[in-house]
Amino acid sequence: MKRPNSLRWTVIAVILAAPGLVVAQVARTPEDLSDAREPLEVGNRRQVFIDGRFIDSAQHVELHVHEPRKTGEMNLKPERPWEVGGIGPYSSVLEVGGTYHMWYHAMDSVQWHIDKEAGAICYARSQDGIHWERPDLGLTEYKGSRQNNIVFGHGAGGLRVGQDGGMVFIDPTAPDDERFRFLVAHGATGEGIHVFSSPDGLHWKLTRAGVLHARPQAHGHHLDSQNVMFWDDRISKYVCYGRKNLLRDGSPSRSIARGESATLDGFEPVQDMPVVLGPDMEDLFHGETAMVDYYMSAAIKYPWAQDAYYMFPTAYYHYMAGALGDFKNGVPTNAGPLHTQFAASRDGLHWERYGRRPFVRLGMKGEFDWASTRVIHGIVPSVDGREMYMYYRGSDWLHGWDRDERNKRLLTEAGLGADQNIAVLSRVVLRRDGFISVRAAYSGGQFSTPRMIFQGRKLVLNVDTSATGIVRVGLLDVNGLPIDGFNVQECDRIHTANEVNRVVTWRGSSDLSSFAGKPISLRFLMHDADLYAFQFQD
Repeated sequence: MKRPNSLRWTVIAVILAAPGLVVAQVARTPEDLSDAREPLEVGNRRQVFIDGRFIDSAQHVELHVHEPRKTGEMNLKPERPWEVGGIGPYSSVLEVGGTYHMWYHAMDSVQWHIDKEAGAICYARSQDGIHWERPDLGLTEYKGSRQNNIVFGHGAGGLRVGQDGGMVFIDPTAPDDERFRFLVAHGATGEGIHVFSSPDGLHWKLTRAGVLHARPQAHGHHLDSQNVMFWDDRISKYVCYGRKNLLRDGSPSRSIARGESATLDGFEPVQDMPVVLGPDMEDLFHGETAMVDYYMSAAIKYPWAQDAYYMFPTAYYHYMAGALGDFKNGVPTNAGPLHTQFAASRDGLHWERYGRRPFVRLGMKGEFDWASTRVIHGIVPSVDGREMYMYYRGSDWLHGWDRDERNKRLLTEAGLGADQNIAVLSRVVLRRDGFISVRAAYSGGQFSTPRMIFQGRKLVLNVDTSATGIVRVGLLDVNGLPIDGFNVQECDRIHTANEVNRVVTWRGSSDLSSFAGKPISLRFLMHDADLYAFQFQD
């Protein structure tokens, strides 16, 4: 995949690291050392590390991707009659006005693949993102009672829902009575993906039909996933990430395509959208056939920093005939495990994949998530703002387990059956901005940023030194020379610090107002520390 122009560093080594995913040591190339570049306009916006944008020169530092911490919680598990078949991965979460909102997909049948009306989109809310309540909404009748939290399906919203859910986003360009948008596929409404809208996230009406669609095509299965849409304020357009099947090498080759439109209903057919993430020659193959492809994206524009997009693609490993010796009596149809990977981008088009290590890895055999971990759409802040919560659908049954009794028999014979037959939503935790850090070795490292123009009076860092780490920061002028009074030697040592907004001081003062609006660079001296983000603040 072509790298974006903003990538101005060369990967010279890739190493696996624990507990993180992957680290990449970075070094400058000679042609990148020109001083003719325009200064970066960072204003007072938060800046995170994705690529080499803020690494102009470096020694003994690396970009390190961090795994989230699994909590082991079953935040939403089957408890009501309309949920007994399990919780689905095509769900989404938002935090609005201090309340956490979840729209989750549930089934009242264990036969997901064949029961076309057994699904529902349900609503839950929380005050802490950990403990969730299911309010009785009374929007539809389920088996003689209106005491349920169903907002779509079983008659609610005028829909019958099967094994597919949807995703919810807030549209800042919409009128108040349509601020919540719900993206969903439903054949009775017509082919394609449709938009329902709501003033409160509970009461929905169809407002746009067929906003995403595919041209008729045999064995297409395009858009058969959790397709994502949001308003991208960087380009002032709607952006979508949809499933596109490449249909090559004997495999569906599930891939993630991107489209953009100034209006909700202006997207081109998915066949004409460019693939931004999909299987390639770095993935596993059996002969000429790809054994891994990529399902849902959970792509999101990060709301708390400038120019940061994150994706959490579901990697699906296919059990294929002839590839494995585990299946003595036939290979199950369209079956295999899934886990979540991680990718990041500056523009939503060009994605760095950092070695494709698991981001939310499978649990140990016998745990509720040993067979599948699929991140749902949405990132929400913790109550205190220091951490971020994400949620994933974990299950002890593989993709294809619910297809038919033959699949269940073959998987069980191979020791891959579902013991609990459970599918739940569980929480994972990261520090704020905590996807990628610049990490310095125990022996020490340093890097300098390109020239920047900022607004504000002080510099804050999201930094973790733990016990033995040290960080110092210096200011450099337009010629790359240390600025008297603000060089690294005069910076007060940052130590014993694990903070998301640590104020940098020089001889006790944090005032940088005299440099606002002028091009400067930052020089970081680091020892055994992680730097996640920086920001100039008022």
